[in-house]
Amino acid sequence: MTVSKVTVSLDPAVAERARRDVAEGKAKSLSAWLNDAGRARVEGEEVVEVLAEIFDESGGPLTEKELARARQRLALAERR
Repeated sequence: MTVSKVTVSLDPAVAERARRDVAEGKAKSLSAWLNDAGRARVEGEEVVEVLAEIFDESGGPLTEKELARARQRLALAERR
């Protein structure tokens, strides 16, 4: 896997939580913790985009068919 090195500044509470998670084995390293957080944000934004598109297309409460379609598209987004 290719990586990009960057320098970051974190709020003290965020940095402490990251260090604690690493110390407790919840993350392999600070870099891994930050990468997971970034990935979660990107995936969350993709979910919001998919849902907004489906709501725009439906114009009202989602039908079971539309919900099934949303689940399929979200599953595809998660695989990326």
